[in-house]
Order: sequence, then structure tokens, then C-alpha cells
Amino acid sequence: MEKEPQVLYVDGWIAVIVKPAGLMVEPDRLGHPNVQDWGETQWGGRTWAVHRLDRPTSGLLVLARKKTACTRLMEQFEKRQIGKRYVLRSSADLPSGEWFWEDHLEKRPAEFRSIVVEPPAGQRASMRGQSHSNTEAEVELFTGRYHQIRAQAAHRNMAILGDEFYGGVAWDQEGIALHACYLRFQHPQTGELMEYQNYPDWYSSAPR
Repeated sequence: MEKEPQVLYVDGWIAVIVKPAGLMVEPDRLGHPNVQDWGETQWGGRTWAVHRLDRPTSGLLVLARKKTACTRLMEQFEKRQIGKRYVLRSSADLPSGEWFWEDHLEKRPAEFRSIVVEPPAGQRASMRGQSHSNTEAEVELFTGRYHQIRAQAAHRNMAILGDEFYGGVAWDQEGIALHACYLRFQHPQTGELMEYQNYPDWYSSAPR
């Protein structure tokens, strides 16, 4: 594995890591390096990925190290009790200030992509963004659709930098300029509020 995850927190129940771009979260049939296998090698025992990040996307992930922890964390996700935000850099200028995007997305598994379609087709996809510069923004999803941020940005000719799959401009870094920068949840055993922020080097608008 060329670049390993950065461990921010670990105990017997959970681990919080920063996934590097290019690393898969779950095993696939081709045996690519992935976070779950890495966790099991790192700590022993089973590791469950409670949520996902696309392979070219980097950022914060919480992993479960007990089945009970996995169940309780997944319940928080299903009830939308988890706080999660992303930062991105676009290949084109973004709207200024705060903005909202709402579309209907159709997942096309054979093409490994989502596309914007006219309702009632597809599923509603909604997000809020706050631009920090002409090309950088922090976004919060209100729905969790496949490739949602990437597809909605590309539909507006504002594809994410490096995301050539969705029409973005190539760049000189691994993956794409999309990073899960904020994560908030309750510890599945203690109920303690766990809150993490992490910004990538390429995000020039990050608080210093």
C-alpha cells in the first residue's frame, strides 16, 4: 500500500481515520488494497466500514471494530444524526456565497456513474454549499446519492478538479479535489460526542 490511512482515534469499539485518495474502502473481487483489510491487519479482528467514500475521494471515515458498534453507528446514519461535510475545488468558478443545489439523480451501475434526469425519474439529490473562494467551497449533503457531489457539480459545468471521469480538468495529485473534512457522531458505547475536522493541503481556504 503506497499511502496508508492516518489514524486520528482508535479504541476497542471504533477507529477514526483519514482515508487517502486512491484507496478503496471495502474489498472488491480484484483484491485491491482497501481500508477494511488494512484495519484488520492493523488491529486484528474484524473491521467494518460504516459509511463510504469514493475511491478517488479522501477524508474522514469512522470504522467499527465490533458488530454492535457497526449496528449502532449505522442507526445514527439512517436517522441522519451524523454530521458530515466536504470541501471541494472546482475546475470552474462556483456560485458566490451560500448556494443550494437540488436535482434528481439516476444511478447507472453499468457506467459506474450518476446523471441528472428530469423528475419524477431518479431520486432527489440535495446539498448546500458555502463558497470560500471562486473555486473552493464547503458542502453539506441532505441526501446521500451515488457520486452525488461529483454528478451535480458536473451537471453545472463545475466539475471537481481532477475528476476527468465527470469532465473535470486533470491535476497533478492523486484522486480528485473532494475531501470529507468534518465528521460528528456519538460514540456507540459511551454516547460521547465525537467531532473531527481535517483539511487537505490543496484546500487553500482552510482555517489556519
